[in-house]
Amino acid sequence: MKVVDFLLDSLVALGVNTIFGNPGTTEIPLVAACEQRDDVEYVVGLSEISVVPMADGYARAQCALSVVNLHVSPGLGNGMGALYTAGRVGTPMLVLVGGQDSRFLHTDPVLWGPVEKMAGSVCKSVLTIRNTQDAAAIIRQALRLALSLPYAPVALICPPDLLEVHIESLPAVVVPPQLACLSDSDALAYATFLEAAKSPALIVSEAVFWNGACAELEQLADLLQAPIYIAPYTGILPISSASHCYAGYLPPNFGQIAERLKAHDSLLFVGATALRTTLYSDVRLTQASAWIGNSSDFYLNGDEYHIARVVDLRTAIPEITAKLSTTVRLKQLAHYRPEVALPQVGESNLHPTRLAYYLLSHFQHAIWVDESGLSTSDIRQWMSLDAGDYIINGSGGIGWGLPAAVGVAIAKPERSVVAIIGDGSALYASEAMWTAENRGVAILLVVLSNGRYATLNAAANKLIGKPLSSFTVDSPRLDFSGLARLYGWEHVRIDHEEGLMAFIDKTGRAVTRNTVLEVILDPEVTPVTASRHF
Repeated sequence: MKVVDFLLDSLVALGVNTIFGNPGTTEIPLVAACEQRDDVEYVVGLSEISVVPMADGYARAQCALSVVNLHVSPGLGNGMGALYTAGRVGTPMLVLVGGQDSRFLHTDPVLWGPVEKMAGSVCKSVLTIRNTQDAAAIIRQALRLALSLPYAPVALICPPDLLEVHIESLPAVVVPPQLACLSDSDALAYATFLEAAKSPALIVSEAVFWNGACAELEQLADLLQAPIYIAPYTGILPISSASHCYAGYLPPNFGQIAERLKAHDSLLFVGATALRTTLYSDVRLTQASAWIGNSSDFYLNGDEYHIARVVDLRTAIPEITAKLSTTVRLKQLAHYRPEVALPQVGESNLHPTRLAYYLLSHFQHAIWVDESGLSTSDIRQWMSLDAGDYIINGSGGIGWGLPAAVGVAIAKPERSVVAIIGDGSALYASEAMWTAENRGVAILLVVLSNGRYATLNAAANKLIGKPLSSFTVDSPRLDFSGLARLYGWEHVRIDHEEGLMAFIDKTGRAVTRNTVLEVILDPEVTPVTASRHF
């Protein structure tokens, strides 16, 4: 069989039947092979800037490997920012890079470049098919690495001439190595550490989600009657936010983190390799701490950990729970999630906090993709979503959310998908709207239109004491009706609470086609929890 068929058969054997890509000349053999099959679908995006987040969102929605195809050096360059984001949150992703035809590399052909070096800066491994003898082994190794914890994108460079050659090897299901269980003595050491605490807390990250340990973690917290804090910039909600143990996301500021955690004398970090913050602070945590996760690449946030082990969380957490005393019931805090009052109805524009509250109440069974800037903390304050149903980019960049929501909707066509995005962010990869319409999905895109990069001005206020006039997008004022019309989406514009309620009443629990809900907000009115953002 051809190398390209060996590659596709290997993916199908793993249950992968979708490839996202923005193809060029070097990808023609791959696209042609996909079109000749009925078990693999090539989903076209209009740029690499959008297709990588699509594949990322697809993988997070499925909790499984995704595949993206990028076009040689320029295409890889366009997708590198989103590959960085996928790596930060540990997305399992195979990146098929269209290497140039190997028969004339000595002529310095157009589009050629240092693809191995480029991919190596944002992928955990880079492999290249170099001849017919190593093709099968290289493909298997790329898949094995992509499926091995801790997850991150793995690049496989595919020269088009070598994809067309025939090999004798037959595809087989790749079996990645598995992480170990906890030893009996280590499980007891963790249990002893937790039982000795007067007020322990768990701090968790998306590793819990990727390891399939969400329910197991909630059971441990229930037994301890301990709160679960989500580490800053965690890309996927790792527990149900409806759980009484959910204490919300820690703010990306060590001063605020220390304040939130000051009532606890012991901290167990579960999968969180670091508490990633935005602006510098010299505050450090002083509590006794332990760590458990799937990667040894973790950073200390205070003194050395009491105990730290790299293990499979899905098996390790129940092992710790089993070692706890059956009578342990530590005093439960009155409220794990901080209480915040909903603002009253204003006389002018719709308050962003009330918008978030009512949208969450109405679309409580949707998958939410959040790139809303200062409203992000409001979303986390009032959401009651299941584990995995709240997704952010996790890297701190913007422009990822809209295309990622398209990937989520393609992965979960039976689910309602809400993407809540700032007006500036919504412009970065708006071409993803074409793919959404082309694939026939139905997304509710809520655009928060305040004519400002409000998040940047919040940071400027912290750093220099005032906002900056450069952080505006109000001249000319953006009109998202034109963007919706360009891609065939429905468009609704509201600027008062009455309009919001009318939209909710008309819509039901899910939109039936792709819809832009443009919400005109007063830039001087900030979300009530905006102070948590920095």
